[in-house]
Amino acid sequence: MNRASRIVILLCLWLVPASWAQLENSIPAPTRTVSGTRIGHYKDGPVPIDLSTRTIAALVPNGVGSYWTFSGTGTAAGTFSIPNVPYGYYLLQLGGRYIWTKNTVVNADYDLAYRSSAVTADPATTLTFNLRNLNPWQTNDVLELVDTSAGAFELFPGGTEGETTFAGTFPYSSNLNDSTQGDKTYLLQESTQYAGGYRILVASSYFSPSNFTQVDAVDTQLTGKLRTIQPNQSFRFNVNGADLAAATLAANPGATIANTVFALDVFPGNMARGWIVSTPDLVSYDLNSDAPPFTANADLGDVLYGNPFPKTFTLFALYQYSAQTSYLAPGASSPAAITTFVYGSTVTLPTSTRPLRLMVGTVVQPAVGRADFVANQSGMGLMPTLSWKPPKVGIAHAYQVLVYQVTNTDGITAATTIARLQTQGTSITIPPNVLIAGQAYVFQITTIYRPGVNVAANPYRLGPVVATADVISGLMQP
Repeated sequence: MNRASRIVILLCLWLVPASWAQLENSIPAPTRTVSGTRIGHYKDGPVPIDLSTRTIAALVPNGVGSYWTFSGTGTAAGTFSIPNVPYGYYLLQLGGRYIWTKNTVVNADYDLAYRSSAVTADPATTLTFNLRNLNPWQTNDVLELVDTSAGAFELFPGGTEGETTFAGTFPYSSNLNDSTQGDKTYLLQESTQYAGGYRILVASSYFSPSNFTQVDAVDTQLTGKLRTIQPNQSFRFNVNGADLAAATLAANPGATIANTVFALDVFPGNMARGWIVSTPDLVSYDLNSDAPPFTANADLGDVLYGNPFPKTFTLFALYQYSAQTSYLAPGASSPAAITTFVYGSTVTLPTSTRPLRLMVGTVVQPAVGRADFVANQSGMGLMPTLSWKPPKVGIAHAYQVLVYQVTNTDGITAATTIARLQTQGTSITIPPNVLIAGQAYVFQITTIYRPGVNVAANPYRLGPVVATADVISGLMQP
């Protein structure tokens, strides 16, 4: 196009600006119907989440710090539909869950490897043990019950020093075991050993009852003979505990370490969908939460262990460091602690040259609007924007924001999760009707590391390697 032609076109546009504006405003913006599913995939098949009674909406940013709301509907079959949603990014609301996405079809499904009919025991439920042929009991030993089909996991300390029996009646609070539904329960004696001066636990004997069915609020008898586990394999006890501890304390200036756990576990089958069920421990540190925090980068050498489980079970290593930050609700006299985590699981086991190390760190420079994220704040409004920078360690494939409401009940502080938001960006504006004037809140930002998973297409699906790290805010009053 030559210069004269461009001048003619510009003159024409200048002469009829109103007509062009009217024409542009008369053309409707392209929209689509957003749809998707929210279904849990369990060992025994899919179980839909009933969305028929939950708020279903697409919240589209309006450019001035708020959202346009496009309402939709959900079904008892776990499906949802939202018509007339403009193209581009929006915040999908499925009840108290929110996903920042641009997808027209959203798969909000999730996976769990135990049966969907599992039931958590009533507080009155007990177990009476009469077990024999244990290794001589040591003070810090623990009996571990795990059932990967029922999703059950419980620890029982309290054996008698030097005895080879384990007897007594104990409260039981995990999921109920039921062999008539195919459950396979394992009891493991976790025996005390030492590596480099650190006290660890190693599975030394086991028992799997062939017929074990619990009834809610009833005592169940468990009698049997444990078999010795031959320690014919080695696990390199090489952990960057100092780095894990530092990331744990980075949650908040007021955070204190609660416990430091790492372990070698076995998963039933492959871990393509991640660590999605309770699993047996073969080697562990601080399993029963009474060991001092492990805060050193240390290679303690090889630990001998045995593995009585089928060859189809997958070995994996994990770390789970936790911290607690205390909050006092306005008007309350008794505080409450919120727990944050630095967590990781991987099928790549540590070696002498490759320690179990922090896979992803916390976000950097989190903020509420322009205010300090970790300090107590007021007057930030009912729809504040949270922002942050990516972690310095690892890659963030997504971020989760939890909103806790902090309340005063008869002088006692309580913290309740009221919203969960997920985004792949580094900021998010709290949607309407989440925060209420006059109330108090705490925000938690979690870095999510899921290599090999298309998080945009599957926001709640995991993989064989997963890591997270939390930061938590001060007390926020809109």
